[in-house]
Amino acid sequence: MMKFLIFSTLFSITLGQQLMSLSSFKGGNERNDLKVDAPFGIYVSATSDSAAVLANIYVVLEDGNKTSLNQLKNNKLLQNSGELQPLVVQTSAYLTTSSSTNALKALNGVMFLCSAAQLRDEKFHVIDVSMSQTINLQTQTGDATYFFLNTHMGTNPYRSSIISQWKQGGSSRAFLYAGYPLGGTQVKNTQIFSNPMVSDKFDNALFPNVEKFSLANTVAFYLKVSNGGPSFRIEPGYSNVDGTTTTSTTTTGFYMKNVNGADNTVTIHTKRDNKYTGSCGANTHGHLPGGKVSVSVNDGASQYDDNSVVNDFFSPWSVPYVGENFQISSSGGVAGGVYYVQYFTLQGPAKSSTTIPVETTTKSSGKTSNPPAPTLPGHVETTTKSSGQTSNPPAPTLPGHVETTTKSSAIIKFSLFAIVLIGVFGV
Repeated sequence: MMKFLIFSTLFSITLGQQLMSLSSFKGGNERNDLKVDAPFGIYVSATSDSAAVLANIYVVLEDGNKTSLNQLKNNKLLQNSGELQPLVVQTSAYLTTSSSTNALKALNGVMFLCSAAQLRDEKFHVIDVSMSQTINLQTQTGDATYFFLNTHMGTNPYRSSIISQWKQGGSSRAFLYAGYPLGGTQVKNTQIFSNPMVSDKFDNALFPNVEKFSLANTVAFYLKVSNGGPSFRIEPGYSNVDGTTTTSTTTTGFYMKNVNGADNTVTIHTKRDNKYTGSCGANTHGHLPGGKVSVSVNDGASQYDDNSVVNDFFSPWSVPYVGENFQISSSGGVAGGVYYVQYFTLQGPAKSSTTIPVETTTKSSGKTSNPPAPTLPGHVETTTKSSGQTSNPPAPTLPGHVETTTKSSAIIKFSLFAIVLIGVFGV
């Protein structure tokens, strides 16, 4: 059964949108008021729930018109499309059903109430990950938001999505976030994946190759794009990256530990050409109370290991070579923790005949001294401090929150993630 960290009873303190589990509503003809400032839109994703049960649950508008949840579930832009269309509420609405509360508790679907601003925004889209579909945003102009809902219980882990065949070019930008979009300015450095990618060695490096990746046990996530965007395939399912090899010498990929996943070690081998210089690294963040996440680059007997306490803002690091593999693991975290890792390999210019191989060591203080990393054409050169760490901009703050401090290992202490986790994961 799906559980949310903050239930609908707390959503009366609203930011203009809500994501609610259908299992949280009361049955027996009780009136469940939908408490969002009007006008607003209603979307329903309930891929694995019974059509007969959904057909007996109604949203009733102020004029008495009734629409069943089964109708809302199938309210698509096109028949073979996953793009949902909203039921528009001008003043007020409530949900009611003659089914019992216990019958509702067996549901796995969700209802999303979008804000008035999102309802007016022609570039705000809601996609149900109920089928395999191609999302082509390359001709998109300006800024746009694509919000994905996955309530498919037939995947292992549940509610998992595979993203593949990513193609992106030009000056387009794509940022992927966990949770649902709140509107307003996006908090910097909270994305779980992006292309262009930001690292401690470069800023806004657009990778021409993106590895196939999965979002595990994730009900809600969204993609913000500008100046066009990627084209990619999305479908229900899970693709295990453990033991795989990257498909290009310059590439970026993604791995996440899902909320129910046990601590384990994932190994991703790298495609590399030793005749060339290069660099590799990762951005890591998440919510793993009491635990640590380790991302290491291994090259024979040499190893660089970033072992850190993850938080709400990604922590970037890199090394000035491309190792044989990445190893990603976690330890000591309580149940319900989750973390995200975006990794990259970047092939540089050919090695000269006088190039001295870089000797690698296992870090003890958190960072090693690195020579300048190669840069992608058209991207910004970065410099390295004598301590081995690059100078990163201050952590952004949310209004009403306290500015955080930074440890020597570049870990930012902040507790935003409870907001990000609202309604994201199923248990």
